[in-house]
Amino acid sequence: MASTILDFHGLDPFSLARPRLGVDGKQHWDDGEIIDALIANGHGPDVLFGLGSTGGGIVNALTAYGLNAEAGWSGAFSGGWQDQWRTLLSYVELGRPVPVCLDLGAIGGGWYTAHWAVAYRIENDTVFLGNCPWMPQVPVAQFLHAWHCWFLPFGFNHLGVYARP
Repeated sequence: MASTILDFHGLDPFSLARPRLGVDGKQHWDDGEIIDALIANGHGPDVLFGLGSTGGGIVNALTAYGLNAEAGWSGAFSGGWQDQWRTLLSYVELGRPVPVCLDLGAIGGGWYTAHWAVAYRIENDTVFLGNCPWMPQVPVAQFLHAWHCWFLPFGFNHLGVYARP
């Protein structure tokens, strides 16, 4: 996720080649190369047993390379999820993509599995997601259900990573 946000903001901490032409008409890194570079620089998965990344781990990587970043999530028993939704809406309306932790089972994947997708547009009651090729457009109600990640511990519910220059 850090690589996607660094790329969006035009940051290039490793001077890697950008051989891949994206649908946005811009050149992008090879996914494997940028991920390997981030891991080699100490910004790899930080969940126990290497099972993924926390919001804090992504924030640490983004701030290390010059972005202002913070993670936000709902409180105990998902209290305050509406505040997280408003924050997500405001970032996306400003054209800033937001990594979001989603319950894959709620969007067509395996149950009890979390995945980092990128919310980059919300319109007509639809959330548009990058890094989610099997369901790149999700109705808002279904997105909110997936974003809840009810089976994960505190700090992962309605989790988003908000970055700006």
